[in-house]
Amino acid sequence: MRRLFMTGLGLSVILYLLPAVWSLTGTAEPPELLTVPQTVAGEIKNEGGGQPTITVQLEGTPVEMPLEQYVEGVTAAEIPNDFPIEAIRAQAVAARTYAVYKCRLGRSEVHPDADVCDNFSHCAAYRDPAAAAAAGTGLDRVRQAVQNTAGQILTCQGAPIAAVFHSASGPRTEAARDVWGEDVPYLQSVVSPGGSASSEYEDTVTVSADEFRKKVNEAFPSADVSGAPRTWFKASERSEAGGIITVKLGGVPVEGTAVRTLFGLHSTNFTITTTEDSISFHTVGYGHGVGLSQYGARYMAEQGASYIDILTHYYKDTVLSNV
Repeated sequence: MRRLFMTGLGLSVILYLLPAVWSLTGTAEPPELLTVPQTVAGEIKNEGGGQPTITVQLEGTPVEMPLEQYVEGVTAAEIPNDFPIEAIRAQAVAARTYAVYKCRLGRSEVHPDADVCDNFSHCAAYRDPAAAAAAGTGLDRVRQAVQNTAGQILTCQGAPIAAVFHSASGPRTEAARDVWGEDVPYLQSVVSPGGSASSEYEDTVTVSADEFRKKVNEAFPSADVSGAPRTWFKASERSEAGGIITVKLGGVPVEGTAVRTLFGLHSTNFTITTTEDSISFHTVGYGHGVGLSQYGARYMAEQGASYIDILTHYYKDTVLSNV
């Protein structure tokens, strides 16, 4: 727990050493299962020995398409076309791996007629490559990166991993256990420079005291937020990366991810500034912070790292395999 009270110009400042994250969209919610599945509920379809296919729920409608077309659409939605090619290749492998992983788990209640969906908060964002081309949007580097890595996925113990990713971490990525409560060998906290290059790296969300009370009372009825804003947050537990794991809000232990969701914060790595009638959250990083940092990948690529170097840095003890 770390608290720092500062007074001046009528402000009461409470600093909590917390971290948080998101992705250019990236997976926002925890996967149904992070560890390597012991049983296989489903697999990528590969009828007749042709190109593997996947069924994607696009705007509510199941659509079957080649796996590589899906990977191109996800990569186009998740990472800018002007990023270094090695960073885009790393993203393509992560997107393909996550798709195969989701297929292995079996179809979800969220999309029972499809293997994956285009909702980034559940699976991954998707941008139709054909529509992008028709609109004159260049995706040449994305297409090249997908073709260069065709069929490649990351595995652990012989099975595809939950290759989650996000936009920009703080100085370190988050460990899965500190965000979703599950310790995953290949999703540990690692050093991740380059996040500050993102325009979303730092952000501030200000909420009026009345709005704050209303939201907290609805989400956590037993929390006491009747006093001044400076008294609402009392203690916090931060992760190695700086994100808030838990914090006492109105005397009630609340997870940092819950605070992030409730107030639409970019990450769980935040500091708090209060006045008599408002509370402001200043965040560092964008996304859940677990796994591949897209801006971290960009930085590594600019320093000469290959996509394999990038992947093995962010996903420990994994092996590059083929679908």
